[in-house]
Amino acid sequence: MNLIELNEQIQTEEQAVNYFESIRWGAIPKCAHCDSEDVSPMQKDFRRKCYGCDKMHSVTVNTHLHNTKLPLKTWLCAISIISDAKKGLSARQLQRNIGVSYETAWLMYHKIRKLMHRYVELTGVVEMDETYVGGKPRKGRGQDKINLRDEEIAEFDRAAKIYKYEFPELKEGDYKKPYTQKPHKRGRGTEKIPIVGMVSRKGEVIAEVMRETTKKNLKAMVKKHVDEERSLLITDSFSGYNRFDEFIRHLQVDHHRMFSYKGINTNSIESFWAIIKRGIIGQYHQVSPEHLPNYITEFVFKYNNRNNENIFEELVRSTMQKV
Repeated sequence: MNLIELNEQIQTEEQAVNYFESIRWGAIPKCAHCDSEDVSPMQKDFRRKCYGCDKMHSVTVNTHLHNTKLPLKTWLCAISIISDAKKGLSARQLQRNIGVSYETAWLMYHKIRKLMHRYVELTGVVEMDETYVGGKPRKGRGQDKINLRDEEIAEFDRAAKIYKYEFPELKEGDYKKPYTQKPHKRGRGTEKIPIVGMVSRKGEVIAEVMRETTKKNLKAMVKKHVDEERSLLITDSFSGYNRFDEFIRHLQVDHHRMFSYKGINTNSIESFWAIIKRGIIGQYHQVSPEHLPNYITEFVFKYNNRNNENIFEELVRSTMQKV
């Protein structure tokens, strides 16, 4: 629901409370304490009295919005604006849009980000990669890219022939030759913060801040989020991914030699990193390490719901979950 539709359908605070009640309880309001349906009509302060336990309650009791001092219409406006912003928006922009203080807008946004967390299981062709956020690139020694040798091309041909029937996402494609790297150090070896992500070519992505990109941590992430029996994992040649073929079908792409060969590439996860970096640079400008996981959660949630027309309702439903 975009902001125009929201303001047409929900014009008053009472209508906003009724909307939250319908999300939480359905057609019949209940007691937030004992779940009894024997409750009073809504009073002037938007609360109801339960005739079963004799307690007063509002729709936000024991939910993620418990004890909020803000009108629920303001929360609905914030959720609508945030869910429509593909690459996010700054807390300053949210402040201006909903008419609250900067501190309030910042806290609201982070609460909504935390509600975006979902467990995701990936299957099919899964690409895994890391990216690094923060700081500026430092000058260093460049490295020329190296073209594939004939025997390496033959090895990728063999892999593509084996997997192309089980994983049709591996489509025929041209051999994309590499280019010469610019002379500065990037990623590993800098002070930037590593983020590890995996994306299924069927559509969903998972990403998390990983302070230490060790083989143990990377393997644990794969085992947690990937269906090992029905998946093919594609990574770059980082040593942390070595010997992953001991527990999952695994192909490695050496980016010093090539970017893509017959569908064997990490282009999908690289595209997701581009969304994150454009969002951080263009909207937030600077993200603290402490709160970076919340920002990553937002990008993951919006990517996975990019075709979901009910993303607004899903977030409102999350606010009404019991805590």
